[in-house]
Order: sequence, then structure tokens, then C-alpha cells
Amino acid sequence: MRIKISTSERKFSIWLPTCLFVNSLGAAICTKVINNSTGTNELSIDDGFKVSYFAVRRLFKTIRKCRHILHGQPLVSVNSVDGDVVEIWI
Repeated sequence: MRIKISTSERKFSIWLPTCLFVNSLGAAICTKVINNSTGTNELSIDDGFKVSYFAVRRLFKTIRKCRHILHGQPLVSVNSVDGDVVEIWI
């Protein structure tokens, strides 16, 4: 995963291995964080909403597939009015 940030003053990139985040441990952590933060100010979702571990695993599997589909294209590209650009590649 590569995160590229370009501003008018400086440019830098952050390289992160995708396998560190998109794996079974990451899915377990993500599930626990989402389920513990529902109903608080951080994440306001109806009471009783729970995300299953298998749903998060399915999402992570799709993200890994997108890596091959979007080869060479950014997953997210955000341009601000000031000219700042943030792009994320998987």
C-alpha cells in the first residue's frame, strides 16, 4: 500500500506492506474496534448493530483482489481546493 501526499510546499510517500493490515489478525482487530465503538460518539450506528468477523474477512479478500484489478491506478484520489493531493494505491 502506498500513500502519496502532495502539497504546494512538499511531497512525500508512505510505503506500507498491505499484508500487515489485510490479514486474519487485522480482521479480528477491525471487528473488535467496530463492535466496541458502536453507539458511542465515534461511530453512531443503531443499537444492536454488529459486524461479523467473516464479513470483515470477505471485505479484506475483496481489497486484495482489487490490488490486481487496479494495477497502476490509485484506489482513492482526493484533490483539495488548495491544490493538495492525497492518493492511495493498494
